[in-house]
Amino acid sequence: MKVIAIDIDSSRVIIYAIELLDDGTISNITGDFKSITIKDDYDNSEIREFQSTIHSFFDNLNPTKIAVLKRMTKGKFAASPVSFKLEGLIQCYQNCDVQFVSPLTLNAFYKKNVSTIELQNKYQTNAARLAQYLIS
Repeated sequence: MKVIAIDIDSSRVIIYAIELLDDGTISNITGDFKSITIKDDYDNSEIREFQSTIHSFFDNLNPTKIAVLKRMTKGKFAASPVSFKLEGLIQCYQNCDVQFVSPLTLNAFYKKNVSTIELQNKYQTNAARLAQYLIS
């Protein structure tokens, strides 16, 4: 089983991909593709390049599951509008359904389970936690 977990932070998409091997071990398959940042969300070519790049990454891994960590839509801590544009482009991927997981669901999961994922970078923490949740 291969899963891709995505955490969107403003105009940056943070990715963590893992695979559950036959012997029960978990392998990080993210590779060099750790995040993508959009500089100008009004630049059509940059948006098309983002979609092409991320969908190619998905195609190369051929995941069983893809999930995005939900963000707040309203209130003081609401996510940026750009993040929802990027989310929509990710959802356009046709070879695998993209699901959404609430941070509350993750918190409940980690009250009963311990994170065993080794991080390459600290900023991947939320995506890595989501990946482990998806694979268990």
